[in-house]
Formats: sequence, structure tokens, C-alpha cells
Amino acid sequence: MKRNLFLFATAFMLTQAALAQTPYINEGLLSPDLIGTARSVGMGGAMGALGTDLSAMSSNPASVGLYRSSDVSLTFGVLTQRNKPDLNTDNSHMSFDQMGFVLSTPLMGKDFKFVNFGMNYQKKANLNRAFIADHPWMDNHIGMESSNKILSQTMQMVELLNNKINSPLAELMRDAYLIYPVDGNTVNEDNSNMQEYASYLTNENRYDRVTEGSVQAFDFNISTNYRDRVYLGLTVGVDRVDYRSYSTYTELYGVPATELYSLYNVQEIQGYGINAKMGIILRPFETSPFRIGLTVETPTRYNLESVVDYSLDVPFDANGNLSETFYNHRPEYDLAALQYNLSTPWKFRLSMGHTIGSFFAVGAEYEYADYSNMRQSYDDGEYGDVVRDNDMRELNRITFQGVHSFKFGMELKLTKALSLRAGYNFYSSVFDDNAHLDQWNPSPAFNYATTTDYMNKSDVNIFTAGIGYRGRHFYVDAAYKFRRQYGDFYAFDDTYTGEKRLTPVNVDLSTHQVFFTLGYKF
Repeated sequence: MKRNLFLFATAFMLTQAALAQTPYINEGLLSPDLIGTARSVGMGGAMGALGTDLSAMSSNPASVGLYRSSDVSLTFGVLTQRNKPDLNTDNSHMSFDQMGFVLSTPLMGKDFKFVNFGMNYQKKANLNRAFIADHPWMDNHIGMESSNKILSQTMQMVELLNNKINSPLAELMRDAYLIYPVDGNTVNEDNSNMQEYASYLTNENRYDRVTEGSVQAFDFNISTNYRDRVYLGLTVGVDRVDYRSYSTYTELYGVPATELYSLYNVQEIQGYGINAKMGIILRPFETSPFRIGLTVETPTRYNLESVVDYSLDVPFDANGNLSETFYNHRPEYDLAALQYNLSTPWKFRLSMGHTIGSFFAVGAEYEYADYSNMRQSYDDGEYGDVVRDNDMRELNRITFQGVHSFKFGMELKLTKALSLRAGYNFYSSVFDDNAHLDQWNPSPAFNYATTTDYMNKSDVNIFTAGIGYRGRHFYVDAAYKFRRQYGDFYAFDDTYTGEKRLTPVNVDLSTHQVFFTLGYKF
């Protein structure tokens, strides 16, 4: 199997075509994560009601209203994978995660104490990942049949062709002689002739993928303080998506196994999104520092463009003759880049915070978002209309579900200057129990499908710890985060095959990350 990023990059510059935007690709851009200032990460991001942290601007805009002085900070870190695949790529990445400021302006009135303005850059998702999901022939005893011996990606392509479902990948496999016509024609119900196709068998497949990039958020905030009892805030966010993916899928056949074909895909997604967040924090008891917060976040409407290059290495030349060397087949023509709009669901957050004296703080936060309501649409350039993809919306409905997330964190001041922190996050899985990549869906996006793989990801558990030092003006914070998640990887959809199914490959998606923040208050 060829696992060379240089080959991918070269191919990407030569030819670009559109890739279907499936629910799984979109989910990969929106996976929940915890990124921000080292103080916020150390406390598990549970700062929505506690406030006075720049990262809390995106969690609850009203949290900025608790500032009584101005603040500026920047954060950087290092991300590394727990499971490090050998793919000739870096498994650790430097990351610039946050930079922002708050300008706090006291007011002369008796009721409104401050009006604060803030701007913060922060990563929402770090997309640097690499994994291998090989599905070897598990037959260790002569005479026993492998669980996936007759299952091949080409079988799914045959089903699409035989049912006249448009698929660029199926057409390329046919042109590369991986799919061949069956002798004789069948007759449809309308008495028209239809060519039937068949494919080769396989007993082993191998897959690897490397992804790069991030989703970045730029938040602009205004907030105010009413009598130190009510805090109100508004944040307008602009997101930037920068994503690249390099993958190789290989099938083998025979004993000993030899390569039958390899499929290469290189994808790039670029674009922007916009949203708004409205927040309020209440201190219900005048004699208590206990606070409760509520945030409503509008859907983020992304305007994105996806382009991809794909090709096949097969042992058949341009005339279909068996060759001693592999022949690279490419599509005869390029498809236009797919431009589409993606709308995320509404998000609702409830947060609580409490302090004991000046030495202990604790925060908690709950969020709910129903990802089955994600929507996809396309701009009609000729008439300026928006064409809603109702078929993709239905596929989102049966693929995704509502996500519940919980955050908890605490901070203990050992001295006036030195603090210790700890936190925990839980995100329920976004995928329905029966989720799979249904390329029979009539969404026009599947007219550009060049991949078949998908992964159903598990719940996310995040554990954090941190330490901080506060001087008169300068402060320094550090935090550690362990993000634990697994995924069941499928090289293709096998739901049409009946009793014989493809056993998923379990992939460890867990990561370690450290954060360092430098700040100044004035």
C-alpha cells in the first residue's frame, strides 16, 4: 500500500474535482473539543458563569461583563496522538490556540457599573489527525472462511451501477476494469435494456488517512454589568474552516495476499461561517457569590467549497489487459468544485458558578444541540436563490441525534499567586446507533462521491489539569488535556449485503494536548 503524502500532494495539484459532502465529512469539521486559554482548559471549560476569562466569551457572552479591569492574553500548545500510526507524518503539532483582549470601561451611573468590549481568536477544533484502519484476513485455520472474504468496495459500486445511481467513483472503477459487464442484457420493466455489472472478490483491505487544519473562531463581544447582580452580553462569531485530507484505500486478494487495487483521495475544504450568542448571568442572592447563566447560540451558517482529486492504481492497462505493473486511472474530466451551505443546530447552555472566599471556585455547564437538524443547501448563482437539500436533511435526521455535554471544573488557590485546577468534560455521541453512509440517498451531493468510508464515533471524555501564577499585572497558566474517543471504521457501506457483514475496525482517536497562556491585566 502506498502511504506517501508527496504522491497525494502532487496529484492534488494536477487534478481537482468535487467530493460529496456527506454527514460524516461535515461531522468531522464539527467534532466537539475543548480549546482555549490554559486557565479555561484546566478548569474543563466550565467558566460560563464564573467569567473573567477570555475563552468564556464563546461559552456565555455575559461572562465578559464580570471584568473590572482590562485583559489581554495569548495561548499556544502542542497536540499529540496517543496511538501514533507509522505514516511518515508528524504525530505532534504545534498549535496557536488563542489570542484576545477585553477593554473594561467603568460607568458613572448607579445601576450599570461597566460596559466591556472584547475580541478573541480561538480554535474550535484541531483537525490534525492520522490513523490506519487495516482489515486483515482473519482466517487462521485452513478451511475456515474469513468474515470479510467476499466483501469488496467494488460490490457497492456494482449495486450503484446496476440500479443506475450516479457515482463518479463507480464509473471510474468501471473504466479501470475493476467492474466488468455480465454477458447478456437484462430487461427493465419498461422493456428497455440494462447492462448488468459484476466485480472481483477480495479477502483483505487496508486504509489510512491523514488530516490537517483547524476550525478557527473570531468572537466580537459587548457586555454590561447591572448592579453587580445581572450581567448581559452579546457575541458575534465568525468561523474559518481550513481542512485537508489525504487517504489511501487498498484491497488485496489471494494467498499470499497481493494488491488488487488502490484508491487515492485528496480533499480540501475552505470557507467561513457566522453565528451569534446571547447570554445572561444572574446572581440571585445579594449576599452570595453563587451565579447562574444561560446562553442561546444561533446556528452557524457556513459557506464552504470542497475540492478533491481521486485516482485508481489497478493491474489493468488502458485497454483492460493484465499488466505486470500498476496503471494509474484518472477520471476523464473534472467535476466543478462543490460549493454548499451548512447550517448547524441551535445550542442551549446552562451554567453555574460559585466561589468560597478568595481561595476556591467551582463551575459546571450543560449544553444541548440536536445535530439531526443540520441542514445543507446550495446557492443558485443564476437566480440568487437558495436550493435546500431536503434529501441530505433526511439523511442527517437518521444519522445524527441530539448531543448532551457536561463540563465541570474547579480552582484552588494555594497562595495569593499560585493556583491549581482540574476539570472534566463529557460529550455524548452524535451518531445514531444504526448510522451508516447511505449512498443510495438521492441528494445531489452524492453525484460527486469519490469515497465510501465512514466512522461512527463514540462518546467523548476529556480530563484536564492545570496550574497558574498571578502577579500584580502579568500572569502565566499551563494546562494538560487528555481527550479520549474511539471510532468504528467501515471502509464502505455493507448494509445491502444481507447476512454477511463487514466487521468494523476500532480506531483510537485519543489525543494529549498541553496549553500555555501568557497574559497581562491593566
